[in-house]
Amino acid sequence: MKNARWVKLADDLTAEISDGTFPLNSYLPTEMELCAKYNVSRYTVRMALDNLTRLGYIKRWPRLGSKVISLGSKPLSSLTHFPPVSETHKRIVHLTTECIVDRTLALQLECEEQLKLLRFSNVLTDPENEDRPIVWTTVYVNAAYSRLPQIAEPQPLPLLSELIEKEYRERCSQMTQKVTAVALPDEAAKHLLVTPGLPSLRILKHYKSSDNKLLQITESFHPGNGFSLTLSMSNFG
Repeated sequence: MKNARWVKLADDLTAEISDGTFPLNSYLPTEMELCAKYNVSRYTVRMALDNLTRLGYIKRWPRLGSKVISLGSKPLSSLTHFPPVSETHKRIVHLTTECIVDRTLALQLECEEQLKLLRFSNVLTDPENEDRPIVWTTVYVNAAYSRLPQIAEPQPLPLLSELIEKEYRERCSQMTQKVTAVALPDEAAKHLLVTPGLPSLRILKHYKSSDNKLLQITESFHPGNGFSLTLSMSNFG
């Protein structure tokens, strides 16, 4: 996936904080001033500022602005500060059903049989590219989390694992991820508006609690022609 505009803006602001353009305890320009200076949308500015907030560079207050609270210790790279795409793109839930894991699904998801799960099907769209669909994801969670569909609907950005922690006090402490190259399934292709069978990346994730309880499984499909990853590293010893 190409770096979004907010990633470059976040990098630029981080560099200006580090080089003293914005000293400790100073305030960054307002959102509208940043929009004008960098010729970007307000959404792009907010995503960049949210990223700097997560990294601890700034603290934001309503009506006061964004205050620099840390100068950082070293330059950041996309390896450390690029968040999951689900945190930066719009999620549209298409279907929520209840299912019992049979043998076929257990092999597909690499989990136990007979689990009772809620199945969420959703597509992520790119708000900076006319809401083009870019990722099809199916999320399976414990059916005991029955309020999740209603909780998730008005909150399109947080991960379901975050909502589970907030609403059910079940904290995710470990995550495993498996990436494979596959032909794009029919269901995913339909919602991504592309041809079935295209090369794609399948990403399977298992989220578990500290006592090894399975909280969530996600299965995502990224069309190969819409996904790329660029890593840039420097300052090797």
